[in-house]
Amino acid sequence: MALHMSADGDWHIGDDPLDLDPFLRELGAEGYAIHEVRHSVCGNCGTDVFGVSGDPAVGTIRRECRGCGTAHFVADCGDDWDDSGTEPMVCDCEQRDFNIAVGYSLYAAGTGIRALATAERCLSCGRIESFTGWMVRGGDLHLLDLA
Repeated sequence: MALHMSADGDWHIGDDPLDLDPFLRELGAEGYAIHEVRHSVCGNCGTDVFGVSGDPAVGTIRRECRGCGTAHFVADCGDDWDDSGTEPMVCDCEQRDFNIAVGYSLYAAGTGIRALATAERCLSCGRIESFTGWMVRGGDLHLLDLA
């Protein structure tokens, strides 16, 4: 595990999916500290490699499992999904396979989720980015299990 900056200092690079954790803790979620990080794993086949699409401005993200093709809306954002505004995530190296983690900012005493942010690591070059994030502002603790 080694999170580091690119040679030009513009990008975080990770050698392992666990490098998404310190990236999210540094990034935060909508200006709030990250208290919990969950990694995306396919509920069907158990893989952790996904294609990513969504609308970063709206706060929607869908992952498609590269092992079995199952699609899943991250953190229950499917209600806000609109195909017309979606775009696929493509790394600068032109690859489309990513590990994904979701960082959650929790209210005091863990009574709810304030905000969340996603982080994606390209399997080809290791570049780490955040596709989207959004305010939750509720007691929707079930979202912790929907990375």
